Amino acid sequence: MMMKRLVLLSLLMWMVATSFALENITVGNTTRTMIVYAPNGLPASPALVIACHGANQDAAYLQSLSKWETVADTAKFVVVYANGVNKYWDISGTSDLQFMQAIIDKMYERYHINRNRVYLTGFSMGGMFTYYAASKMADKIAAFAPVSGYLMGGPNATSSRPVPILHTHGTADDVCVYSGVQSHIDAWVKFNGCNPTPEVIKPYPASKPNSPASMKRYKNGKNGVEVALLTLADKGHWWSMDTSQALTSEEVWNFCKRYSLGADAPEVTSISPENLSFDLLAERDNKFEATFNEEVDCSQLRSTLASAQGSVNLDILTQGFASTVTFALPVDATVADGENTLTIANAVTKKGGVLDKTTFTYYYGIEDVGETIRVDTIYAPDWYAERETVGEGIPTGWRRVNTTSSGGTETLNGPTANCTGVRMKYFERGGDFDAGFYLSARDNQKCNLYYGMLSGNLLKLRAGKYRMSFRSVYWSEGAMTSRATFSFHLLKDINTPLHSATSLLSTGTMKENTSQQIKDSRLHEIDFAVNSDAVYGLCFEMDEGWNSVIVGSVVLTTQPSIADQYKGTFLRTLHAAQSAIVGYEDTEEGKALQQVIDQYADFTSTAPSAYAAATEAVDAALVAFRNAREVSAIYPSVQIVGKPRNATVYSLTGMKRAAPQKGINVVRSADGKAKLVLHD
Repeated sequence: MMMKRLVLLSLLMWMVATSFALENITVGNTTRTMIVYAPNGLPASPALVIACHGANQDAAYLQSLSKWETVADTAKFVVVYANGVNKYWDISGTSDLQFMQAIIDKMYERYHINRNRVYLTGFSMGGMFTYYAASKMADKIAAFAPVSGYLMGGPNATSSRPVPILHTHGTADDVCVYSGVQSHIDAWVKFNGCNPTPEVIKPYPASKPNSPASMKRYKNGKNGVEVALLTLADKGHWWSMDTSQALTSEEVWNFCKRYSLGADAPEVTSISPENLSFDLLAERDNKFEATFNEEVDCSQLRSTLASAQGSVNLDILTQGFASTVTFALPVDATVADGENTLTIANAVTKKGGVLDKTTFTYYYGIEDVGETIRVDTIYAPDWYAERETVGEGIPTGWRRVNTTSSGGTETLNGPTANCTGVRMKYFERGGDFDAGFYLSARDNQKCNLYYGMLSGNLLKLRAGKYRMSFRSVYWSEGAMTSRATFSFHLLKDINTPLHSATSLLSTGTMKENTSQQIKDSRLHEIDFAVNSDAVYGLCFEMDEGWNSVIVGSVVLTTQPSIADQYKGTFLRTLHAAQSAIVGYEDTEEGKALQQVIDQYADFTSTAPSAYAAATEAVDAALVAFRNAREVSAIYPSVQIVGKPRNATVYSLTGMKRAAPQKGINVVRSADGKAKLVLHD
């Protein structure tokens, strides 16, 4: 089957706990902090949402409230939760305006975000700052979305351009009272030249007829902008994610995404050879064809193919403006075997949109694959083996750090026997895993578990690609119903996360009982790469109080090559089918499988998607063959057929059916003969 794209891993470094997604950013002569979330599969020029917390709160708290990750994972944009100085925002000076600009610059440098599609939102005092920024830096931010906050001194509706604004507020807010909202809305409606008579939508959204929320839309402003007020009936001073009515984060995104400061950057909609193609040969696979979603100026395009051994400038074979562009290796160019990166840069549209750069990965040289996938296990702890010595404690090589709400820490290094709080739990053997960490912040603000940095148990990784996998299951029903989340990080040092998977969800529930096997746990798989030989570490993080998860079956391996994942999986599946058919060549099910084997016997490609489709076809035929053999052992007369014609169909209990159902049916043909038939 198609190899699963792996999602992520998070981890390491033992030290006092500060949030692992927290990172530093230099703003002038000061150091500020932020939490950055970028989902897998970002497009070439993603949007950016900057979210600002309330007074006396912080980025991590807003992250837990707004859960922007759930929106970003689908819509594919970058989220930055910014931290104010001493948990407050500057709504009269320039320090935080400079902070916003620094965030935009850093995210452009890191993810090539679309500078025309930067959006600002904030809660409470963060909403006040959002209004302040709307009047001060509308040339840098495309749309603004204050939540439960407005300028206490009254509106300041002046800006360098008409400004789209969505304000969200609860009618029961006793901090920034709802009665103060309308004056700000009216001021911006007037400044933007919007229709002063709003369109009123109630209930909102219309898809939820019982929703108490409503929306006022002041439309047709200058440059097409709109001012909107989302009213959350009976909601207080909070960022509401109540599924019975409008979800604040989703509404903010759906409003903001409509706006851009200028022409959007073009996107590459397809590339040939497809991304991650392998078994390429320079003399044969020396041309690339990129298709953009709009025409770009080929005279300004630049492209290179680079490996660790060097890079080659590609020739642009297409002229003028075109949506499909062909690049080629120079005739005298050499390409190193192994991983090569194709970079397409400076794609400029007629409207002035610019794609700074986008990259694709290719593998040159034919790679042989074997009967088993090639991976090396780096770390796979046998926690059950430590049960006698550690009990419900901290196993060898691991460190637990609890952080209290006051910032104090409590640290335990393994092996430590029988402790309270976060510790090992042991279950009946034979399940998904038999020992795992009970992960819960409990009375603390946060709990972190580290591996890899303790003397005698260093996690030394060479430059290369790795795969981290682990399983999780909810420990309590409360955790399941409130959708408790946890995180996993890989860090080189405490301030520089290399990989982070936040808001991980589990499944099932153990109902706080170890006298059972763990079944139906959730598998988490993460691929990552490190660029240098060094000591790294793994870290699990939980900050949701008494919500709890059991994490086990932790395995760190090298990552199989792309060729092994796709070509190797296909060849191994084909071999399994060829072996299974031996002795059954003359049966109906054997002939059906042989037909598929013959179809793919000489299959070859360089495209991952082609191998994935071929693997799926062979695997489906093999599964059908095995199912048929199991049925035939019980019902020797069963045949594999399609829908019978001119026949009457019954269940095994004699009940007449309008049509065959999946499984075994009794089919009586027109000549009166009955037979058992397996329909798949």
